[in-house]
Amino acid sequence: MKKILSLFLSLLMIVSITGCTSAKKDDTIKIICPTGAPGLALVSVYEEVTKEGKIDFVDGSDQLVAELSKENSEYNIIIAPINVGAKLLAANQTDYKMAGVLTWGNLYLVGTSEDALQETGEIALFGQGAVPGMIYDQVNIDTTLTPQYYNSATLVQQQLLSSNAHVGMLAEPLATATIAKAKENGLTLSIIKDMQKEYGKDGYPQATVFVKEGTNCDQLLEKIDDFTNGDYANLDKYLEEIGTDTLGLPAAAIVEKTIERQNLHYTAIEDCQQQVTDFLELYQIKFNENMMR
Repeated sequence: MKKILSLFLSLLMIVSITGCTSAKKDDTIKIICPTGAPGLALVSVYEEVTKEGKIDFVDGSDQLVAELSKENSEYNIIIAPINVGAKLLAANQTDYKMAGVLTWGNLYLVGTSEDALQETGEIALFGQGAVPGMIYDQVNIDTTLTPQYYNSATLVQQQLLSSNAHVGMLAEPLATATIAKAKENGLTLSIIKDMQKEYGKDGYPQATVFVKEGTNCDQLLEKIDDFTNGDYANLDKYLEEIGTDTLGLPAAAIVEKTIERQNLHYTAIEDCQQQVTDFLELYQIKFNENMMR
């Protein structure tokens, strides 16, 4: 009888331990983020996250869409264009919800002068059918130039540097990098229009944090909030440690010089519902509270 009781207690202990193990919450953070400005929001938490988890930076939105659509993605935080994630949410095709907006637009018209907008020729653009193209169409710039879309912002940069176009649309920090490169070649370029101001409403919601249900990341989001809405404390140190190549950005000096024009300010989704609603209407997407974390 004692042997049976002992065996029973042993089995009970094993079940108890196994149950506790399986119920333990995994708080390891794995993030996927597009290269460029959105990655800057993560520099202050990069070391903390990558100690046990990871942050992957990818070029383009294809992989972001794929991970948002997966039933069992390894990532519990995905940073993606707001319209991309909202479209999946509206169709009930993702397990992620919006937590907050990271960037509020970093598009600028770069040209030889503002007068160049009234010349003949082309205005070099990128992102047709995506956010950049949508914003250009929405703000309705007063110009006689003919819109010409290219497959990337780098190709727009080439058109400007070769003087094939006297005006082009670029995102920071590439806009400032292009101006500096032009100066080296004896060409004067400058920022002639702030597309965010042209749009109004304090810019437009762009890169957004999508969080998988059950992810414990409130403290992480608070740190991102503090960094992006403070003075970007220790930005130079973070960039040196991480490397701008990892983030898909130009030299650290240019990143630091343009940080304010990149409009990197984390805003909790509940605090910017109207801006999100207005912007998603451009894509015929109806925003609702079920899309929020």
